[in-house]
Amino acid sequence: MNLSRIKESLRELIDLAGDEVAEIEVEKRLFGWRVRISKGGSQPIVHSVAAPAAAAAPAPAAAPTPSDDAEPAASADSGPSIVSPMVGTFYRSPSPDAAPFVKEGDVVTAGQTVCIIEAMKIMNEIEAEVSGRVTNVLVDNGSPVEYNTPLFQVEPS
Repeated sequence: MNLSRIKESLRELIDLAGDEVAEIEVEKRLFGWRVRISKGGSQPIVHSVAAPAAAAAPAPAAAPTPSDDAEPAASADSGPSIVSPMVGTFYRSPSPDAAPFVKEGDVVTAGQTVCIIEAMKIMNEIEAEVSGRVTNVLVDNGSPVEYNTPLFQVEPS
């Protein structure tokens, strides 16, 4: 649903409420919008608008935790991290018998493939957003990851 259609729907709801609108609350949800309009001294009018499935964005995940085998998470001052742009399964190499794309100590450049995230049977190559030396691999091979899960700690060059 595009923005002009949402605005049009809001205007229609406000017209229904009349001149006594006291409060309007609009909340974007995973599968649409929730709109609450309160008239002065009456019950609120609640209307839900479903969004098309393709437009629904994933909700941010809770703060991820590093795997048990990984070294303790680096502090915020030790450099940026490369994070997962999606939910899926983390793979360090293109196939089980291949060498990993990167390992601790390797120097990466922005745009270089560092791992694969499998999502819905599609192998998505993940590229480094920053250049630098990989100081820590934060996720075990074959582990599930959430949106925004830190995958690698990088010391900028």
